[in-house]
Amino acid sequence: MSNIGRVRRQNQDRFLVDLNRGLFVVCDGMGGHKAGEVAAQMAIDIIHGDLDELENLHPLSFLTASITKANQSIFSRGRQSEEYSDMGTTITAAIVKNMKLYTAHIGDSSLFVIHPDGVQKITQDHTLAEEMLREGIINNNETGTNRYRHILTRALGTEESVEIDCFTNQLNPEDRLFMATDGVTDLIEPSEVWEITAREPDLDQALHRLLQLALDRGGHDNVTMILVALP
Repeated sequence: MSNIGRVRRQNQDRFLVDLNRGLFVVCDGMGGHKAGEVAAQMAIDIIHGDLDELENLHPLSFLTASITKANQSIFSRGRQSEEYSDMGTTITAAIVKNMKLYTAHIGDSSLFVIHPDGVQKITQDHTLAEEMLREGIINNNETGTNRYRHILTRALGTEESVEIDCFTNQLNPEDRLFMATDGVTDLIEPSEVWEITAREPDLDQALHRLLQLALDRGGHDNVTMILVALP
């Protein structure tokens, strides 16, 4: 589910779902009037175009290779045109295979595993506020309101090369996956995500409830979410 929100003039979020391959991707574009959506769409298109290679590669090898290719393409496009200068995007991509979760991540879009008894955040935001938290400059209670919480320290396409965080996690049949851009996570606490998604059996209804909650709290950014129940 993706929604423009109540404030933005364009939706610069993009997502990709391929149930047959267990692939799920969210991107939040940044930079310029329309450059953010261009960067996000380029990332999605490149991963989608590479999907046939997934059958022959380890999931994390596929994700890192495809994301690296996207980074080079976005960076090159940004250098060719003033209109697209400094454009970039976050990316959080996940593959579910044999009850294992393989995640590749850059930026501040998030992935959570919703357990029956709680929620686990898999990704770590690449923001200046999170860096300040790790260095002990601020505490956990200050990150949500810190003015640097939206300053990315890492993004796809803004540099010639980029470091990709990769994770492998074991899943249980009753788990659910929740992926979202910061238009969701800025406004809704993980505990609230858990309360809605763990107790609502219908995935669409759960997403609609989360969307309405984000809009009721201002909807100041694009809102994009993926909710996955395991087979």
